[in-house]
Amino acid sequence: MTRTNWLDILADKLTDNASTTPSGLVAAALAHAFALFVAVSVGANISGGHVNPAVTFGALIGGNITLLRSILYWIAQLLGSVVACLLLKFATGGLVRD
Repeated sequence: MTRTNWLDILADKLTDNASTTPSGLVAAALAHAFALFVAVSVGANISGGHVNPAVTFGALIGGNITLLRSILYWIAQLLGSVVACLLLKFATGGLVRD
């Protein structure tokens, strides 16, 4: 399955083909921005809002966190992404299209 087909299937399941219209794309972008805002806000007191391994890497290179702390953040971030993928698979029935 190509990347386009997979994305089309995901968009069809989540938005009933509304993501192909300009207003649907704006709504999807705003939803992603809001979700990222909430994730950073929730993690701000724990990790400083590191929800992306690249941000953690930048903080490590900048000298704001130690190597041990960055490794622990990376483990937590990667485990969180695996759990999110499993929840998405469960919630959408494995993205199987009839």
